[in-house]
Amino acid sequence: MTAAIYVRVSTTDQQLDGQIRDLEQEVGRRGLTVTARYLEKVSGTGRLERVEYGRLLRDAASPGRLWSDLWVWSLDRLSREERFTRAVETIWDLEKLGVRFHSLREPLLDTPADGRPNLGREVLLALLPVLSAWESKQRSERTRLAMRELKEGRRRTRSGRPVGRPRRVTPELVSKAEVLRRQGFPWAEVARRVGLPAETCRRAVYQSKRSVGTV
Repeated sequence: MTAAIYVRVSTTDQQLDGQIRDLEQEVGRRGLTVTARYLEKVSGTGRLERVEYGRLLRDAASPGRLWSDLWVWSLDRLSREERFTRAVETIWDLEKLGVRFHSLREPLLDTPADGRPNLGREVLLALLPVLSAWESKQRSERTRLAMRELKEGRRRTRSGRPVGRPRRVTPELVSKAEVLRRQGFPWAEVARRVGLPAETCRRAVYQSKRSVGTV
């Protein structure tokens, strides 16, 4: 009785240890031995290649597979697709290969021990894509509403700064650059003291002079 665990976190700042510890404790409690670990720090959106996930699927299809059960911490660790359809299909594909699937946080998704169809599980797996799509739509609508309120000034950002890229060139910096140039400083030194690229300083000063008709 052997098992593999698949563990994923979405960012490099997050740690894998907690999931690994929980899974290995439960696997040991079930009398299984962990013989393979698939560990990665990568988003599940599909924008970046999930190397360990790919290795897991290849190993699952291998005739010489060294494990019988696959354990994940939760279904969203296996997949973070906008819809869970692919994750559900992956479970079914694994079961066709003889792999028993287990989710630590969602035991209703586990492959039935007796191999018989479980109506409750089948209904849950069928509903997950629908629920995920609804949740994604609600999240998108909340995001659009928040962005509109931020742009219209009815909500403040966490930093308190306006939405969008901050303006690097301010009238104060342009005035400072003009003063430094009149004092004879080269553009490189002006840029260093103002905190902007030399070409940006040169262009801003030129445009300022042009606006007042001095060039």
